[in-house]
Parts: sequence; C-alpha cells; structure tokens
Amino acid sequence: METSQSEPALGLTPWHGEMKTHVKGRMGGLIKGEPSWEQKVQIQKDKKMIAMRITEKEQKEAIKASVEKGLRKQQMYSPLKALREAPHLSVAEKQAMKLEERKRDMAEKEGAYAEWRATCLEKQRTREPLFKTADVSAAKAALEEAARKRKNELEAEEKKRWEHLEECAVRGCHKRESLYDLHNSIPFEERLAAACKKKTEEMQEMEKEQKERIRNAVANGHKKSQTESPWVEALRLAKPDNNERQKVILEEKNKQMSHTMRSYFKDRDAMHERQRTREPLFSNADVSNAAQELADKAKKMKTELRTEQDKQTAHIESLKNHALERPMLMEKYWR
Repeated sequence: METSQSEPALGLTPWHGEMKTHVKGRMGGLIKGEPSWEQKVQIQKDKKMIAMRITEKEQKEAIKASVEKGLRKQQMYSPLKALREAPHLSVAEKQAMKLEERKRDMAEKEGAYAEWRATCLEKQRTREPLFKTADVSAAKAALEEAARKRKNELEAEEKKRWEHLEECAVRGCHKRESLYDLHNSIPFEERLAAACKKKTEEMQEMEKEQKERIRNAVANGHKKSQTESPWVEALRLAKPDNNERQKVILEEKNKQMSHTMRSYFKDRDAMHERQRTREPLFSNADVSNAAQELADKAKKMKTELRTEQDKQTAHIESLKNHALERPMLMEKYWR
C-alpha cells in the first residue's frame, strides 16, 4: 500500500516534521532573494560601529569640556592666585610687614598673659588653705593612733614568736625522756644496755609463749588427725600397718618445725644486733646546735623587729616635721 506525501512516513517524529518545514521556508527565502545569515551579521556590525563612533565622539567632547572647565576653576580658585596677583615687594618691605605681624602677635600674647596672671593672683588671694588646723590635728591624731596600733601589733607578734620559740625549745628538750635533763641524765650506753635487757626479756617471754603455742598446736593436730580424719573408718576396716607412714610424716613435720625455729632465732639475733649497734636519734651535739640555732634566730628576729619599729618611728616623726614645717603657698607668694 503506497503512502501519500502529506502523510508522515513510518518511524518519523514531530521534530522531523518541524525541521522539514523550516528547511522548506529557508530554501524559499533564498530563492526569493532574502539576505543570508552572514549578510545580516555584517549589517548589524556596521550599525554598531556607527553607534560606537557617535558615542566615542560625544565622550571626547565631554572630556574636552571637563578639562577646559578644570583649567578655568584652577585659574579662579587656586590658593596661589593671591600670590600671583600680589604686587612684587622688596626684601625691606617684606621684613617690615613681618615685623608688624610679630608686634601684633606679641601684643595679643602680652594681653592674654596679663589677664591670666591677674586671674591666678586673684585665685591665690581668695583661695582656701590647703590644710586647715583641724585637718592637721586630725591627721596627727590618726598617725599617732596608727603608730600605737602598729606598735601593739609588733609587740603581740614578738610575744607570739617568743612563745613559739620557747615551745620549740621545750619540744626539743622533751623529745625523748633521755634528753629531759642534759646535766643529770644517765649515759647513753647504760640506757641502751637497760633497754636491750628489757627487750631481751620480753622477747624471751614471747618466745616461750610461742613455743608452748606451737607444741599445743602440734599435739592438737596429731589428735585431730587421728580422731577426725575422713580415713579413720577406712583404716579401721582395712587395719593396715600405718606406723611407718605416720613416723615419716612426723619426721617431715619435725624438720619443718626445726627450719621454722632456726629462721625465727636467726631473725631475732639480727634484730638484737641492729638494736645493739643502732645510732641514737638525737645526739648531745645535735641538741646543743639546735638550741644555739634557735637562740640565734630569736635574737636576729628581735633585732629585725626593733629595727623595723625604729624605722616606723623615724618615718612618723619625719612626716610630722614635714607637715608642720612646710610653708603655706600664700606666704611664698607674699614674700
């Protein structure tokens, strides 16, 4: 079956129809003599060049007018116009003009200074005194009260430090009972021997109690192992000869006990040796040096406190003398 030219071919889209219509119209225009795309672009380019030349001419004219206007304003409003228009003066005339200006300036400054001086003198004549008698008395009383309070504080501080030093000295002397009386105390060797003897007796008593406790524990252990062991019934039924085995176990326990006792005696002898050869905690020389150092520190602190008190007193006296001897400003100007 044949298809007509107006009907769309099989498989074509509407876009193909639009493209066909556009191509037909374009070909018809070319055939009729319409300008091409390049010709249209050239026409628009020529029009744009003409418009740009006109704009460039207008801009040049505006720049030229602005330059002429600027030159006219420079001639009219320049700060050098007066200098250019001023007549030419000689050096003597210029010096005379400067001299007149200086004289006028000096006269104005003298008048201002005279007015300022008169104002200052009037203020000095009518001013109130810097310190009144009541203010000076109150300041003097305040200084005396502050000095008295400071003196009381220093005395309290000195008393507190002396008490602290005495307490430190008492603590140093009573740190050990052996240092209670340095002149009538028992020698260190005798006190050490007595302490070692006392400690040895205590350790012997403790050793005796420990041996008795160990002996009782061993006996109780044997008794419990024979009466409360879970193997008692089985041994009773089997009736084995267990004397050899018990003898071996007893020998092992005796060896272990001997080893424990040897270790104990060894540690005890080492402890006795350390007690016998140990150095004293405080020697007589150390105590004497500490007491002398405390006395030196107390003396130095007392000297510093007295120096500080003398400085404060001298400063207060200088302030009093300075406040009383300083001349009044009115007296200074009236002289």
